Amino acid sequence: MSSSDSSLLKSTGAQATRHRTPETPLGWWAIGLSVLGLAAGVVLPMISMTFRETYPVTDTWVMPVIWLALADVAAGFNVLSVWRWRERSVLNIVAVALIVPTALFVTFMVVGEGLASV
Repeated sequence: MSSSDSSLLKSTGAQATRHRTPETPLGWWAIGLSVLGLAAGVVLPMISMTFRETYPVTDTWVMPVIWLALADVAAGFNVLSVWRWRERSVLNIVAVALIVPTALFVTFMVVGEGLASV
């Protein structure tokens, strides 16, 4: 194996590991926002159940709307990150695949509940 072949192997190995994680700070922000949006679906109901008697506002429309805002912002930022800013790492693509359906579900759920209560 010549030295040019070994440098080719090294560069492709570095490229393969480079594309697993985001390369830009915007890509990392997109990952963080998607984790926050997905975690809100677990944390906010727990807050509602724990503080239902103490703070009645947690048992109203506030918690679903907070989740809606977090999920929609995360989905929008992830879509922009992958398509507009060309952040094509595996983590960003997985984040888009997870947060976009979650955001659509939360949006339809909250808007449907709001329309049903009118």
